[in-house]
Amino acid sequence: MAKYWKIGEIAEMTGLSIRTLRYYDQIKLLSPSEYTHSGHRRYSREDLQRLLEVLSFKKMGLSLEDISSLKEQGNASSIVEILSNQIERMKLDIKIQQNLFEQLQSVQKELANSKEERISIHSLTTLFELMKVNQAKYFNQRQIDSMRQHYQELDEAAIQKGEKEFKLVLDELRNRKERGLTSSNAEVQSLARRWQAIIDSISPNDHELRMSAERYYAENPEIAMSVGIEPSLYKYIQDALNDN
Repeated sequence: MAKYWKIGEIAEMTGLSIRTLRYYDQIKLLSPSEYTHSGHRRYSREDLQRLLEVLSFKKMGLSLEDISSLKEQGNASSIVEILSNQIERMKLDIKIQQNLFEQLQSVQKELANSKEERISIHSLTTLFELMKVNQAKYFNQRQIDSMRQHYQELDEAAIQKGEKEFKLVLDELRNRKERGLTSSNAEVQSLARRWQAIIDSISPNDHELRMSAERYYAENPEIAMSVGIEPSLYKYIQDALNDN
């Protein structure tokens, strides 16, 4: 008898969120072999193999759009074109890493040769800018351009209003978490949806970009902390959204 896995089992097995797997199904990137009468997804061994291929391509840095194109066309010319684009992206990433490496070496020498245990303002500024650019590990150029354009077009008052609401809702969610309410609580889920709506209102409408952002903050919790979201609270919110 063929074995099937539930979506939660696949999520646990791969580390992907349930929301991500649902999105893959929605865009026809990876759909399960079966749906139960109640609409639950059931994944086969062949589905797992296809998911492994998707994750392998993502590990190479390909976008979901490129992966879908590979699946649809599957010919050598399309693969060569996509891989060529990826090679150019990797060259840029290597250049960014090299610049960061050289700047770190420069700062190290500066500290070693200085009587003061402080870095110059110029070195600090350059280092911060390079570290900011290092976000290219998580976001492709299209996503970075999209974010930059979106924030340039946003009204300053709208940004301030969104940031204020963002902090208020975070405080409410933190309060519920500290009171011991679980992520499946209706009140918590309602607040989590409000939090997501605020994010949506000030962020580009790009699901793949948001997944990249989730990975960025998950792997760099100190950055999430700088905007007031400790890792445990972030997981609490994501669990509430996934339980909806």
